[in-house]
Amino acid sequence: MTTVIRMASFFAALAASLALMLFPFLLRHVPEVRLHAALPIMLFGVVGVLIYGVGYIPENRLLRALFGPICAWIMIMSGALILATR
Repeated sequence: MTTVIRMASFFAALAASLALMLFPFLLRHVPEVRLHAALPIMLFGVVGVLIYGVGYIPENRLLRALFGPICAWIMIMSGALILATR
């Protein structure tokens, strides 16, 4: 079950990062202030999910918590909520 969650997280984060890199015009309607506030949070979450997806587990407890799937998905969702609010 862990492998399925890990693979699903990896491919979801890969799709999100590719969409943001290849189709940046999708965010053209978002005001610049919200865009600059939300994208770093969202991309740190994407990095955390990618790290989790490839199977890397840091030895440091703080890094393990920060790059864990729960924290990473929370950052992705909070960045998406910032982008979606009016």
